[in-house]
Amino acid sequence: MEPIVTLVVVSYNCKEWLPRFFESLKQQTIFPRCEVLLVDNSSKDGTAEVCAEEMKSWSNGRFLPTGGNYGFGGGCNFGARQARGKFLFFMNPDVWFERDCLEALVRQAESAPVKAFFALEMPYESEAFDPANHSQGVPGFDIFGCMTAQSTKENLDRLFAPGSFFFIERDLFQKIGQFDREFFVYGEEMDMSWRIRIAGESIEVVRAAHLHHAGATSSDEAARTSEFRRFYANRNQILLLAKNAHGPLLLLIFTHIALIAVETLAGAILARNISFIKATFFQALADCWRLRGYIFEERRRIRGYRRRGDLWIARHFFRFTFGHWQDIKRFLKWKIEVQKSPLPASTKSPTTGNHQP
Repeated sequence: MEPIVTLVVVSYNCKEWLPRFFESLKQQTIFPRCEVLLVDNSSKDGTAEVCAEEMKSWSNGRFLPTGGNYGFGGGCNFGARQARGKFLFFMNPDVWFERDCLEALVRQAESAPVKAFFALEMPYESEAFDPANHSQGVPGFDIFGCMTAQSTKENLDRLFAPGSFFFIERDLFQKIGQFDREFFVYGEEMDMSWRIRIAGESIEVVRAAHLHHAGATSSDEAARTSEFRRFYANRNQILLLAKNAHGPLLLLIFTHIALIAVETLAGAILARNISFIKATFFQALADCWRLRGYIFEERRRIRGYRRRGDLWIARHFFRFTFGHWQDIKRFLKWKIEVQKSPLPASTKSPTTGNHQP
């Protein structure tokens, strides 16, 4: 019997999270109807060995080493090519599920006309949900193209992007072109959300499905960033807009460049290192220019399935607000720490053979 859902789990140096992840997964009420593909991006901490040994005893599980580090999106695409389930659930293993999480997702997916879903994201160490701090999804994007925070005034049944990992019909995932192979890390879900909306589909939170994620932390905690993180976050946001906008929303590229110029200057002051500007602003822009051929190729491909234009998307999801307000408040309180970390060397994608960071 074919599985109803394939879980594509992308791991990289996450050994500490595996015991609770595996245990909660085996306790799922529909576990026999699931396929588990554990994709490892060449972990160095023993994760790969633990995963390979665990999968030996699972009749519905397989261990799939990629042979390199291709980021979350690249790992997801690698696993999705071998998936057999009607639905795909993409994730990292720093999560654990409440017992009926997958059943609730499948039940909603099989009864609703919607084809993309996500579970309600809960804090990792608690079953208490705080709507002020824990994500129920992204309601829209701001004047810089950045995702906005949820608000009690928002209609949280109409969401632009997921608050946690995508649960999506496999046919739709293939139709819109999978995860973008060039993103490597940060922004993959936001980019896919744009393309789902462009294709005329919707995204829905399944509130009965509870997933506990290590990333679900309080907004009061100090934030940490680095050259690595800011380079990819800045570059990928420009790529996202350049690919998916096709009219007035293209102007968000210029407002976003202005925003990251200010943020980069602030980061350089915090880091006390002028090279921060070069790595996170000028190199990000230069890499977008390097990928200009790829951007035009993606725009042509997206045009082939576009059902909604910029005006529809702006009318439903554009917000006259500032999505980075929490970061500004942290900066004013000196709660942002800039860590030094080098940008990685280029590598090759396991699914396309093209170069990507």
